[in-house]
Amino acid sequence: MDTKQLEYILAIEEEKSITKAAERLYITPSALSQQLKNLELELNAPLFLRGRSGVTLTPEGNLYLSGAKAMLAVKKEAMEKIRTLAAVQEQKTVLSIALNRNFFTFFQSYILPEFERAFPYLKLSPVLVTNSSAKDEVLQGRADMGFIIASGITATSLESIPLQEEPLHLAFPRALLEELGSPLSYEKLIQALGDLDYISAPLASIRNADLHYLHCAGLDPEILCYTTSYAHLRKLLNRQFAYGVIPEGFIQKTDTFSHVPIKPAAHYVLEIVLGSTLSMTPEIRELILLFLRIFDRDSGGKGILDALEHG
Repeated sequence: MDTKQLEYILAIEEEKSITKAAERLYITPSALSQQLKNLELELNAPLFLRGRSGVTLTPEGNLYLSGAKAMLAVKKEAMEKIRTLAAVQEQKTVLSIALNRNFFTFFQSYILPEFERAFPYLKLSPVLVTNSSAKDEVLQGRADMGFIIASGITATSLESIPLQEEPLHLAFPRALLEELGSPLSYEKLIQALGDLDYISAPLASIRNADLHYLHCAGLDPEILCYTTSYAHLRKLLNRQFAYGVIPEGFIQKTDTFSHVPIKPAAHYVLEIVLGSTLSMTPEIRELILLFLRIFDRDSGGKGILDALEHG
C-alpha cells in the first residue's frame, strides 16, 4: 500500500508549511509542492489555501485529510499485527506446558485440538511432570507455563490464573457419626478420627497439602495406603474402615461414608502458572481464555474430576 501522498498531505497540514513539512519528510520543498499540485489536479480541487501565516485546509482538503487519516490508521494497525505475527513465528514456534500425567489425556482431548485449529503455526508441547511439580518446571525454565492443582499453602513468584476452586471435605465411616450423635461436634470428630487409619490422596503433588490441612485441623494421620485415583479413594472410603480427604466435587449421592468440610476451610485450586519471561501475545491470551471457557462451571464447563480422571 503506497501511502506517501497521504503522509505528505498530513505533514503539510500539521506543519502549516510546505517548507517545514518537506524538512520533516526529508524531501525538497519543490518536490513536495509538485506532489501537492499533482494531487490537486487529480482531484480537480484545491486542498490548501496559501497565505502569509502559512497554509490552511480548504473544505475539500479537510474532507480528503479525514479519509487520509483513516487509511493511515488502518495501515498502522495492519503493520502492527503483521509484526506481532512475524515475531511469534520467528521467535517461538513451540510453547511448552508442564502438566501431571493425570492431566495428559484431558489436555490432548480438550485443549490441544482447539488451540492448534486456531494457531496451526504454534505448537503446544506437553512437559510431563514425574519427580517434580509443574510449578518447579516453570520456575526452572523447563516449561513456559503449567497446568496444575495448587494446594494454596505455598507461594511463588509466578503469575497464576485460577480456573476452578474445590472445597475439601473430611470423609469418615458413617458409624462414627452415629456414635458421636447429633448435632455433630467437630472437635469430638477430630478426636475420634485419631483412632482410625488414613487413606491418602492419589496425587503425590497434593498429599503434602492434605497432611498440612489435617495438621491444622488437629490430626496426625497414620497412613494406611496410597490410592491410585479418586475413584479408588471413594471406593475405599465406602468400605467404612478409614478416613480421608476428598474434594467436594468428587462426592456422589450414592456414597455411604459421611463427610464434613475441613476446618479451617481448605481447598484445591485448578490453575495455570505463567513463566516470568513469557510474553502475553494474542496466542497466549487465547490459550488462557480457552482454559477459562473449558472450566467455566456457569456455562456447563468441566470440573477438576474431568481433568484428573475423565480425560
